[in-house]
Amino acid sequence: MKNHWSSLNTGEEGHSYMKMRSSLCWLPILLALFTAIAFTSSYVISVLRGDVNALWPYISDTGTDPPESCIFGQFLNFTAMMAMATMYVRYKLVQAFNNHDIPLRRLNQIALFFGACSSLGVSLVANFQEKNVISVHIIGAMMAFVLGTVYCFIQTGITKKMHPMYNSLSIWVWRLIISLVGMVSLICTGIFGAVATYEAGPNKTAFDNLKWNSTEPGYDAHIASTVSEWFIGIAFVAFFLTYIKDFQKITMKILPELLVSHLDETPIIFTHAGPTERTGLLA
Repeated sequence: MKNHWSSLNTGEEGHSYMKMRSSLCWLPILLALFTAIAFTSSYVISVLRGDVNALWPYISDTGTDPPESCIFGQFLNFTAMMAMATMYVRYKLVQAFNNHDIPLRRLNQIALFFGACSSLGVSLVANFQEKNVISVHIIGAMMAFVLGTVYCFIQTGITKKMHPMYNSLSIWVWRLIISLVGMVSLICTGIFGAVATYEAGPNKTAFDNLKWNSTEPGYDAHIASTVSEWFIGIAFVAFFLTYIKDFQKITMKILPELLVSHLDETPIIFTHAGPTERTGLLA
């Protein structure tokens, strides 16, 4: 057995083995890639078509009108899917190291819950554009940004608790900085957006108008709000990219467990009292 593992870790065969083992690091990379495509493609198309101002529109503004809304929604759905997959792998990684630590295990479960809700929010933003269903769009944005920020802080706390046994202090510092940037940006987005709406008057709000003129009241606050929103998006992507190094150290696999020898049979499960038939839809 020793010689077998030695051969796997040397030469071309060992290189192939390590590449297979580190494949999960592509999850956060794909997440960042899909996010970049969603943001940049919709921005370029919306600006070229004249649907938004070129200077710092809200992220959602660039994906409101077709055809850019179609591209924005499609790739943002991919982003939501990759985010959920990434957060689940992170959850399993922390669980594998700390399954004996009940408080940390509960904290890890809470983080996954907030992360899943945040991913759902991203999907809502992608599929319910501002001009179509503004109420659902705003709810989705709040879920994505607020709950996403909570997720980042919880995972940052988990990282701190895993030091020095399982990770270095430097990765905790980076995640803390990124989480703080995201939180400050979130607060600034809301505050400056409210100020822009107040200064602009009752006929215009910061969040449901795609074009602002530099001579209009509230324009400066509007720009401050939109810039802050872009920083939130960047902070989230940066946070997930900190998982790359961790994901190089973990692999996951799905093992099917056959409950029958023929697909027309009723599944049988084994309990302490002996075998029992599994019946019902949710059994």
